[in-house]
Amino acid sequence: MRQPLALVLCAFLPAISGADIQAQERTTDLILGAGATMGLATDEEATESRIGRNLSGGVSLRVIDMIGLRVEAGYIEKGAGAEVSEGGAAGQLNIEIDYLVLRGLLEIGGDFHVLAGASVGRDRRCNVAIDVSVGGIDMSSDQSCDEMGVDTNTDVGITAGAGYNVGLVGVTVLFTEGLTEIFAGGDAPEGRNRTISLVGSVRIPFAG
Repeated sequence: MRQPLALVLCAFLPAISGADIQAQERTTDLILGAGATMGLATDEEATESRIGRNLSGGVSLRVIDMIGLRVEAGYIEKGAGAEVSEGGAAGQLNIEIDYLVLRGLLEIGGDFHVLAGASVGRDRRCNVAIDVSVGGIDMSSDQSCDEMGVDTNTDVGITAGAGYNVGLVGVTVLFTEGLTEIFAGGDAPEGRNRTISLVGSVRIPFAG
């Protein structure tokens, strides 16, 4: 069962020290980040996780000393794989979906800070690769979701995490839990996006 977002946020709050809060002097930062995202299984059929690129850019607007609003747009590669074994068929199924993502996050703290909010994404590339043989005959295929006639949903999720800044350089860990099914339609595979991301960033102050 998912915990309310407020409880996730409160779990991080004791780690924020008074010194960290006072260390935040900038009012607005431009943030440019790059890192990796790993997909986590939302059902027992998924056996492998895709590790993809995560590129982002945005701004952090400091409302008061310890509270800010962080808005980011990014390109994130998500996906997963599963073993296929049914009848005489055996092999591997891999689904790779790349998203354009927009995040709105509450940022609490100073050099060390916690983040919580929402994200929404729309796929820019969706590919399904099936590496399978049936009765010794190779039946592998590599097709886009459009070619297979499979529609995707808008990827809506909640995001929480933490970050740490050393001067202009920072690192952030974010966990995102998808709230919508990846694919639309009753005959489509079931599953939601669930990811963990590690992103390094450069924060450039442009107002103070």
